[in-house]
Amino acid sequence: MRRLRFLLVLGLAAAAAPQLSYAQPGDWGVKRDPFDKGTVARYKAILANNPHDGSALAKLLDMYRRYRTVDLLKEEYGKVLDKDAGNWAALVVVGRLHKMTGDDQRSLELFQKAVAKKDSDALSWIAIGELHKAASRNKDARVAYEKALAQSQQKDMKKKALRSLADLALAANPPDVDGANAYFKQFLDLDPNNAQLWLERGDAMLAAGKRDIALESYSAAEKLLGADPAKRVEVVARRGQALEGMGKDDEAVVEYRRAIKLAPKGYYLEVELTGRIVDIFRRKQALPTLLAQYEKEWSEGSRGHFEWSTLGKLYEETGAQDKAIAALKKAVAKAAWELDTQRRLIQLLENSGRDDEALAQYESVVRAAPGEARFQLDLAERYWRRGNEKKALDTLTRLQGRFPSDAGVLSAVADLYQRWGKEELAIAQYERLAKLEPDDATHVVTLGEQY
Repeated sequence: MRRLRFLLVLGLAAAAAPQLSYAQPGDWGVKRDPFDKGTVARYKAILANNPHDGSALAKLLDMYRRYRTVDLLKEEYGKVLDKDAGNWAALVVVGRLHKMTGDDQRSLELFQKAVAKKDSDALSWIAIGELHKAASRNKDARVAYEKALAQSQQKDMKKKALRSLADLALAANPPDVDGANAYFKQFLDLDPNNAQLWLERGDAMLAAGKRDIALESYSAAEKLLGADPAKRVEVVARRGQALEGMGKDDEAVVEYRRAIKLAPKGYYLEVELTGRIVDIFRRKQALPTLLAQYEKEWSEGSRGHFEWSTLGKLYEETGAQDKAIAALKKAVAKAAWELDTQRRLIQLLENSGRDDEALAQYESVVRAAPGEARFQLDLAERYWRRGNEKKALDTLTRLQGRFPSDAGVLSAVADLYQRWGKEELAIAQYERLAKLEPDDATHVVTLGEQY
């Protein structure tokens, strides 16, 4: 009995004893504030030494955006300035902060205080120039960039200032072309193998009418672009443009032709430059001479759409209508989808009284380009004028099926029905339009008039 009582007491004691729980591996983790003050202090120390350090401020700003606020960061630097209003590094950092957060006016004030403290701070002068330029205060911007240029010891910084100064000089009213050219020359003295800058200088001088300087720049650029044939072609074309502007048409034609030869076949500049050559010969009233040259240069077997189309235009302009039609027919045979050529051919056929051929050409275009509604509408009209009512109506029926939701097409179809006296068909189209565009009151008005 005594043993039983002992066991009972022992059991109760065990039940009353506190349950021990063993820690799991994950329970030992401590949540640490990701805003590490040591890291913050390190970035601030970097900025105190070099307030223009891009990486340090970007990382600091990211930390405050994610775990605190940007205003808090500004406030902390504000306290630094409260203690030392002439703290150059703090002025620059806060100026950059305001610039990065869109407060340009406050940023400008701080950068101006920074350069007042340290006039040799070229990067702050550049920032001031950028802020003035963004606000269209170009004269002030130019002064700031000039200061940056004078104070800078680094080539890249000088180039940045010079490029901005060139743009500002060109943007002046009136443009300071000579000043811009001087800035370009200083930049190129620092970086003579910069083909893009030679090209930009050439373009700027060409636009300003300084064609001799443009030619010099383009020549320098071309020499540097041996490994970039596409840009080289464009540079040669620009040389031709400069020469043409100087009245040196023969030299311009030589450059245009050189550019065409450098370009791969079918390159867009071939069309543009050939057009310029044609314009030059037209001014000289020498199109027959050019036509003879092209007939010789472009062997018949090698001609594609472009060559036949160009010859067709020249034949037409020199009065050889039959040759023009023959050339344009060969052009569209090479590329039936070239709709401008198709239009010119049809117009020539109609003007020459060859209506059957014109109609056949319309039918050919509609087969080649069924998505071009205008040709189908024109074809329907021509069928109607020739008394072929069934073909005219069938053409419009097919057109409606192809463009069931195109209000412009359906409206044109309705107009044709109305002109042809097909009132019921016209009303059906206007009803369709009213359903298609219920908010357009003109459809309802037109429908009411038809009723």
